[in-house]
Amino acid sequence: MNRKRTIEKRDQEKKIRFTPTAVRLIDAEARRRHQKFAGFVGDAALAVALGKAGMVGSPEDDPIRPLVEAIDAHTKALNRIGTNLNQVTAAIHSGAIPERAEAVLDRIEQAAQASYALMDRLHAEGAGHGA
Repeated sequence: MNRKRTIEKRDQEKKIRFTPTAVRLIDAEARRRHQKFAGFVGDAALAVALGKAGMVGSPEDDPIRPLVEAIDAHTKALNRIGTNLNQVTAAIHSGAIPERAEAVLDRIEQAAQASYALMDRLHAEGAGHGA
């Protein structure tokens, strides 16, 4: 699908930088639309400048971004807890009970309860915002 050409030539060049994630996502969408990367970026930027696209600002300015980052950090912490739990389990199966096993298991229970509380809060807040 080729875009409709304008009378003006695209003879102006600007250098812009992208994150690797942005390049991957933009390139995939450009390919899906049968466009080249630069043409897609140019069309998208012009659409925003003309007010024909719903985006305002950068994705980093999205008000939900801190929530997404907090959930990501929480998920990483849970993964670390899972690794620790696997190590404790392996030690128990080998016949040795680590001296801190009870403390570790108590912390895991606390983390699980905190996760459930966070999910309940997110669910309640999301319902309040029509999500």
